[in-house]
Amino acid sequence: MLEIFVKILIYFAVGFVEMFMATQRTYWISKGKSSSAALLVFFENFISFFVIYRISTGLTDDWGLLVFYAIGNSLGTYINLEKVPF
Repeated sequence: MLEIFVKILIYFAVGFVEMFMATQRTYWISKGKSSSAALLVFFENFISFFVIYRISTGLTDDWGLLVFYAIGNSLGTYINLEKVPF
């Protein structure tokens, strides 16, 4: 049970961080902060490769984790757009 809970938290957190960073990158691009955006893309790529690796090695057997990953994506975008002062 604890193992499943930890997996849920990990995939939720990865989804949250991924979309938080993507939203922030878009904002920085719109403000002309290309160096900051480029650095953020560097770290985004690590997260993207992690997700691709996990899906290609069998994550799709557990659709529940994909749902929590998607919820993390949604909340990461929402919190960055609504709650982070720019």
